[in-house]
Amino acid sequence: MVKNEKGFTLLEVMLVVVILAILAAIVIPRFIGNAETAREKADITTGREVKAALDRYQVDNGIYPKIDELSAANGTITGSGLIPDYIARLDSTVTQQKAEAGKTGFGIEEITGNTFPDPGNLIMVYLSSDGSQAEVKVFDESLASTLWSSI
Repeated sequence: MVKNEKGFTLLEVMLVVVILAILAAIVIPRFIGNAETAREKADITTGREVKAALDRYQVDNGIYPKIDELSAANGTITGSGLIPDYIARLDSTVTQQKAEAGKTGFGIEEITGNTFPDPGNLIMVYLSSDGSQAEVKVFDESLASTLWSSI
């Protein structure tokens, strides 16, 4: 009686597992890096959209929104005129990067000349008190470096 056994040996199975582990170790970090880059680019696009909305507001009204016309809390900018007429919403769910709690979303600071206060959020809107200036800056998740600036 001839016994015909079919299947893989333990050595063959272990070899396949090792090869898959090596491939995963190479591929997974690339996907993570690509995801971080995609989140940064999404926030840059959002920053450009905010600047475009500010510019449209300025064309229609002759000045940019003044610093006291908008308010920011918990990464959300509110105020009549700019929102929702020129841009639908500016809240912490719009930004994509994974920053610390309280640093996601949008912030507003007053700009004086060419001096910009330190950022408090991923996307900062800098407005003058008289409506003559409006700039937008997008920062990385640590808020240490500028990814994009409208200047």
